[in-house]
Parts: sequence; structure tokens; C-alpha cells
Amino acid sequence: MSHVWEQYRYRGDAADVQTLFDTYRIQDYLEVYEENARRHDQGVREQLMTHGIRLNEKLSPRIYRLYHEVCDALEIAGDAEVFCLPDTDVNAFAILDVRKEGTLTLIGVTSGALEQLDDAELKSILGHEFGHFLYGHNRMNALLTSDEDNPAMTVLPPFGESLFLRWRKKAEISCDRAGLLACGDFHASARALLKATFGLSEKNLNLDVDSLVAQVDEIRTSPELIESTFASHPLLPIRLKALELFARSDLADACGCRLEGPSHPLPVVDDQVDELITLTRRHPVKPLSKAVMDVIALGGAQVMGADAHVGEEEVRLLVQTLHGLFTDEPESVIVTDRDEIEKRLPEACAVIRKEGGEQEKGFVISRLAALAFADGALMESENTAILKVAELLEFPPDAAYRIIVGAAQAGGMRVDATLNRIVTDLQRSFRKRPPGEGRGVPPLWR
Repeated sequence: MSHVWEQYRYRGDAADVQTLFDTYRIQDYLEVYEENARRHDQGVREQLMTHGIRLNEKLSPRIYRLYHEVCDALEIAGDAEVFCLPDTDVNAFAILDVRKEGTLTLIGVTSGALEQLDDAELKSILGHEFGHFLYGHNRMNALLTSDEDNPAMTVLPPFGESLFLRWRKKAEISCDRAGLLACGDFHASARALLKATFGLSEKNLNLDVDSLVAQVDEIRTSPELIESTFASHPLLPIRLKALELFARSDLADACGCRLEGPSHPLPVVDDQVDELITLTRRHPVKPLSKAVMDVIALGGAQVMGADAHVGEEEVRLLVQTLHGLFTDEPESVIVTDRDEIEKRLPEACAVIRKEGGEQEKGFVISRLAALAFADGALMESENTAILKVAELLEFPPDAAYRIIVGAAQAGGMRVDATLNRIVTDLQRSFRKRPPGEGRGVPPLWR
């Protein structure tokens, strides 16, 4: 990798990617995915040829000039095919199209970007998209599932998926820096972000970075604002503030794009960006919301452990529930120590009794019932664990029973005892003798 742009990468982005490779061993999967794409041709170029206009140097000398200036700034070599797509939104992308005969670099730019952005802004957008390519972010998109019937978003296990989704926010920080390096003008990068995110132009907004980044400081002091504002989207002020911090670093000074004022070493800047990223963390702040999350996590652990066998599907469902409804970091909520669970569960239930009503109580019971049926059956011990939580919530037993029965009627009881017996017998039988013995054919290595 070229030292010009790799050393400017946000460390949180790099650390999460390294964890995904080290912990979840994604290298082999990505290689298989890419080889499959190479054998079958993904046809990205064909789609662009069908829906867009290929811009050669005669048709659009401007975009080719800017493309080569971005390549020079980021110290990358190679030619690319550039396509214009009919879309009024401001957007662009840079991807590798993996094919039998090799790989093609494809640049896509919307007509809105070409018409609305000045040269520096367009270079920033192109640099940002090249950042995704250079840092290997686009390659990671292979981890996203294409199965519409799969409730999971990725092919990763639950905690890996949670990490992947958190990482995607951090990846934008690195690519914003690449955009700044590409254009050399902080204010042009900031304008490009505004136009791409909100479609705003100078007609409706005077770019006052100080006013925008001040919004971050105001939100910082209000947990309720953090919870509502950053629940689903890392707001533009966070990215602008992170980019402003980078533009005041000594490395930005080295490439000639530093803002006026004292400069700071990049590790110090990344410390400050780490604090900003915590503001994008999705986690309940209000006592009632937090208590509902805690009871589902704590009570769910008790339900899963009630039959002395915790299955992977049960854990997966608990993680998906916590991640989908409450927090970006479900692993920080799940407690595995029995004594700690028994201590904290009554405390969380007390908050729901005080702050909540029947709706919150019923919701908790329904989530616990879904966990109990994750393995396709309801054990008496699991039923007892659910009713114990209902008692702590002062939720009527008959109402809890109706919820449990409803969970079963909704498709909970899916385990076939006969099928399970056949699977167990097969596993036991094949474990008795080494591979290749007694199957009518000699082992291949003999």
C-alpha cells in the first residue's frame, strides 16, 4: 500500500477490519467469493453500459482530468472506465469488477454530481470513493448476505455481524480523509459532504463549519439527544468534526491541506475521533428502555440456560434481538455469570414496574418466549423461567401463558423428534470407524 494514504487511515477502521480477519477468519471466504465471481463474471460493467453513459476523454475531458489528478494526489496508478448514471442525487463510486480475464476499475458518477459539484468538490467525492477501494472496504461487501429470506444482514455469526455494522461507520471516517487528500481543500470536502448527504447547495446554506461542528458539542451534553439523533445514522456534523480534527493534524500539514491553527499528531487526533464515534453508538439512555433491554438480556440468559443446554440458535436470536432493537454492542449487555444475573434481574424488573406498563411487560415476555422456542421446543424448565420473570414484573400468569401459546402457534414448535433420532444415530454410527473403511471402495490415498 502507498504510504501517502495508508498512514492517514483512521485506526478504528483498521482495527475492526483486523479483528474481522483474525477472529472470524474471513480471508478464505473472501477468496472463494472472488474466485466464484471471476468464474461467472459479475457483469457490473455490462450493467453500467446498459444504464449509463461511458465517458471517454472526448466526451468529458473534465472528469478524466479530475480522475487523473485524484490518482496523482493519492499516488495510485492505473486506468479506469468512467460512467455517468442518470440520477439527480450527488453520488459516485469506485469498484473493481472481478472478471475471468482480470479486474477492471470502474468509476461511476451521477449526473447530479457532475452538474452540481465544482472541481474540488468532485475530486473530494472521487477521493472518498477511491478510499473505499484502496482500504479494501468494497471487498468487505462480499460479507453482506444476498438471501432476502435470511433475517441476518451478513454471512457472519451474530457478534461478527455486530462488529461489521459498527465498523462501517468508522470506514467513512477514513474515506473522508482520502477525499480531503484528493482535493486538498477542507471546505470543498465539507461542501461535498453536505451536498451528497442532504442535497443542499450554496443557494440554501452558507457553509459555516463552526456552526455545524458546534452541534456536536451541544448533542454531547444531552444523552436524550444522542439516543434519538444518532440511533440510525451517524450525523453529518460528526463526520465534519472528525474531518476538521484531521485537517488540523501534522499529517494534513505535510500534504498541504491543513487548516490554520496549532497542529496535533495523528494519534492525538484519533483519540478525539474515538470520542466522537462513541456518540454514534446506539444504546438506550432512558431508564425504561434500558431496563427492558436488560430484562430481555438477563431473563433471556436464564431461559436459555434453564434446560442446561444453550444452543447456538438461541444465542443468535438473543443477539439479533438486542442488536435490532436496542444496541450496536449486544456483547456488552449479555451477562454469563449466574449470580450476577440473579442479582441484576430483579433490579431491572423493578424499573419496568415503576416506569412502564402492561405493554412493556408483555413485550419482554414475548421476546423471552421467542428465545425459548428458538430450538423448536419448550421445556418445562424454560416455561418456569419465563413465568418467574413475569412474576418479577407483576405480570399476570394467564397473560404470560397466552403469549407463550401464541409464540408456539406462530411457528415455534419446529423440531421433529424422529428426524433428530435419525441424525443422532447416523452421527454415532459414523463416529465408530475411520473414514474410508467398510464403504465398498478403497480410500483414495491408498
